[in-house]
Amino acid sequence: MHTVYIIYSPSTDQYFIGQTKDLKIALWQHNAKTNPVTADGKPWEVKFKQQFDTRNEALSLEMKLKNRDRTFWEELILSAQPTI
Repeated sequence: MHTVYIIYSPSTDQYFIGQTKDLKIALWQHNAKTNPVTADGKPWEVKFKQQFDTRNEALSLEMKLKNRDRTFWEELILSAQPTI
């Protein structure tokens, strides 16, 4: 399985979109500052995730999300939240 994810950094008020085969490892890497793009944002929090059977499906959604704006990402995150 491949996962597309959106993570958020409260300290920098930024989002990051990526795709991975193992979300736990990816989140650890972002928080361990191994990725220069996200090194200043620790701690990162997962706000959205969606799983796919193939990497091509995941890459397709990742690219679509990266071409959208912050308002779209925040609406997507809110719509994915369970309602009580």
